[in-house]
Amino acid sequence: MTELARAIELLEEILDDSGVPKNIRDVCSLSIKRLNNEGERIHIRIGATIGMLDELSQDPNLPFHTRTQIWEVASLLETASTQKTSEASSKIDEAKG
Repeated sequence: MTELARAIELLEEILDDSGVPKNIRDVCSLSIKRLNNEGERIHIRIGATIGMLDELSQDPNLPFHTRTQIWEVASLLETASTQKTSEASSKIDEAKG
């Protein structure tokens, strides 16, 4: 499973947790939709989602266990972004050479 797929899976787990406040679940739902929007470049989708999750992690109503999950999702997305950047760089190098 890729980091992006695992991140979406974790966001879905948060959505299914009835102990998480609705406004937090709404942001997670929006994050999933954004990550799945293939009309945007992957780097933009990941960057925007990381920004939303960073803001969400500051919410005082966020349960501690959910905050940990949010941090894990952000970490997975950062890894996915780095991998996508490396893949794009390799393709450019191949095209030049």
